[in-house]
Amino acid sequence: MSAAEKHKLPSWATSLGERLHRKTGETPLLASRQRYLLLIRARWFFLTLVGFYGVGAALCYLVSDYGWFLTPQQLSGFLVGLFVILIYNSLLQRGCHGLAEYPLGSALQIIPDYLCVTLLIHFSGGAVSWLWPLYLLVTLEAAILMEGRCKVILTGLGGSLCYGLLLAAEYFGLLNYFAMPFTDAGLHERGLFLSLIWLWVCLLNLVVAVLGAFLMQILRHEHTMTVTTENRLKDFLDRAHDLIFSITPEGRFIYANQAWHTILGYSAMELRDMLLEDVIDHDMSSRCKEGIRKAVAGEQIEALEGRLITRTGSQVDVEGSMLCDFQDHQPGAVWIICRDVTARKKAQHQLQHLAHHDGLTGLPNRIVFNDRVHQALALARREKQVSAILFLDLDRFKIINDTLGHSVGDHLLREVARRLKSCVREVDTVARLGGDEFAVILAKLGSRADAEQVAGKFLRALARSAQIDEHELFITTSIGISYFPEHGEDVETLLKRADTAMYQAKSHGRNNYQIYDAKMEQGSQRRLVLESGLRKALNNNEFLLNYQPKVDVESGRITALEALIRWQHPELGLLGPPDFIALAEETGLIVPIGEWVLREVCRQNRAWQDAGLPKVRVAVNLSGFQLQHQGLVETVADILKETGLSGDSLEIEITETVIMQNPEYVAGLLNRLSEIGIHISIDDFGTGYSSLAHLKRFSVNTLKIDRSFVKDIEESSADEAITSAIISMGRSLNLQVIAEGVETEGQFALLKQKHCDEMQGYLFSRPVSPDEMARLLRDGLDRRSGSEE
Repeated sequence: MSAAEKHKLPSWATSLGERLHRKTGETPLLASRQRYLLLIRARWFFLTLVGFYGVGAALCYLVSDYGWFLTPQQLSGFLVGLFVILIYNSLLQRGCHGLAEYPLGSALQIIPDYLCVTLLIHFSGGAVSWLWPLYLLVTLEAAILMEGRCKVILTGLGGSLCYGLLLAAEYFGLLNYFAMPFTDAGLHERGLFLSLIWLWVCLLNLVVAVLGAFLMQILRHEHTMTVTTENRLKDFLDRAHDLIFSITPEGRFIYANQAWHTILGYSAMELRDMLLEDVIDHDMSSRCKEGIRKAVAGEQIEALEGRLITRTGSQVDVEGSMLCDFQDHQPGAVWIICRDVTARKKAQHQLQHLAHHDGLTGLPNRIVFNDRVHQALALARREKQVSAILFLDLDRFKIINDTLGHSVGDHLLREVARRLKSCVREVDTVARLGGDEFAVILAKLGSRADAEQVAGKFLRALARSAQIDEHELFITTSIGISYFPEHGEDVETLLKRADTAMYQAKSHGRNNYQIYDAKMEQGSQRRLVLESGLRKALNNNEFLLNYQPKVDVESGRITALEALIRWQHPELGLLGPPDFIALAEETGLIVPIGEWVLREVCRQNRAWQDAGLPKVRVAVNLSGFQLQHQGLVETVADILKETGLSGDSLEIEITETVIMQNPEYVAGLLNRLSEIGIHISIDDFGTGYSSLAHLKRFSVNTLKIDRSFVKDIEESSADEAITSAIISMGRSLNLQVIAEGVETEGQFALLKQKHCDEMQGYLFSRPVSPDEMARLLRDGLDRRSGSEE
């Protein structure tokens, strides 16, 4: 089979396609050009019949008794008439487009036809010619060409007039009469016969004109209604948002609406040479062919879903149905109606994703996490492997969120999610449970140490600074770890125990990981008791302050004090800051507690000064949550004014880790505090990530070396080097350097050798009550008393 035959449509499909692709008005009965072409083809058909008839009649006459009877003049006349029709019909065919636009185009066809018919009648016997019915054909032609009954009747009368003039001319001898066989030669001289034959032709012509005009009017009306209906249907198809197209049972395209062309991008010309399989996805091909088979067989078809392929190669999700149009009980066109559901599918996918993933970070949410844990635990049971759940809570994230806004906080959460994902394998799952809490399931672990290694990777990954917009931020996390099956065999138990271990990491100073231990449950119960009592402690005056002196290395004189809060719990006894400060920060109670500490310190210091004791600064520790509290500077200024204490008698200590979480914000805050005379000290220096460049931006007076470096300074060369570097950095910036946690003479001597300015620790004095501190301020400090206590 040739390519042309392969792509050739059946006649019914071609007709249907032409009707559906035809423009409005382009029909044989509605368009002048189409009507002209119709009649031009009819003339060619008529000339062919006349030719065959003439040849046949001539042959019959030749073999009959009549023989050849036509005169040369007759033969010439016939040939001239036929030649004229041939010529002007050819001209009409070539110029029908222009003629259709000409108002007298119809008349230019009918008048030559009447004249040629009159010529043929004249040379075929005039009054006795058999060709007079040709006038009726021309009148019928007028009915087809002309719209309006009067025009058709007048045109028919014109044809009758031509016939009457011919008869009159022959009767009066103006034209020669040509004798024909089977007729009476004297009839053309009988006026009565001529009158009757003319009236008969006039009557028939009139009848044909009236009936032809009437029938054409009815035909045009019905055709107009049909075309209007078809145009409305086509307009509906083209205006429809759905993809509507028809094919042959073999899959050849017949028609496609405008939406189909717009969405898929194929032109009408391209459609002619395409098969349905060219535009459907491979996965949909078999189902679509089965649907066509059922449609052709008249079976019920369920809705189909699949993808269509556009001209550019992209895919469009569709759903639709198909049905077959039967003609004479034979399958005809298969109509397919599809709806573009790409947007809906995308929305469904997004909803599905949102239902199972965190909208901010894109990580799996709690639902997916629980499901992944179930799968991991089932695999671990079957293969007797170890799995671990890690529960992570970002340290002091609320400070960043509240000071820099939720937009920066959201960016930071996304960065944290990215870093956490980069630390795990494909088989592991990192999920965001909400807020600043994340959870990780580690499957197929070789040993418990593998989970600890991952936890360490998390801590190191988050330790790097994060550049969010113009802010350089530092964030840490506290991690709790629980193991399957050691710490539980279900999701809830393992997650709860990892959460318990995470709180243990918080209580150990944050930025570390802890593995669950059953002893931590006691801590959980204790935590509940503390949280309940903490909300009432301030009103019940259960808090008290102790003071620890800071000593000048050279003179041994007390230069400043650090206020340390204690909680006299009615059931648990005296509690230090590590027991309840983290809990106070989580519950938000740190703000009113911190304000009480500030007020009490300023009141006590003022009381000592009023009692004539030496003037010293008293340091107060501020947590990150206090720093982000709106109006902190104003609160401090109001308390100083209220108690009558000068700003240079108050010192604020802020840990390095808190400062580096949001350096820009803290720098502005410290500048404002410094402006009112307050001494600023960086606590636990060396444990964070500050640098010389950062320190230059802060209004800092003192660097406080963290006790972790002082503790092993005599044995650890690394700690000694770090301590030396801190002291050198402080001296280069004209900052005082104080070492905390000094407990031995060896530590004192080594720090003094390195030119540390001040020291604080049990070597000099433990934290003491306000009365005992008043005695120390009055009598001076005996270094041995501190170490002996």
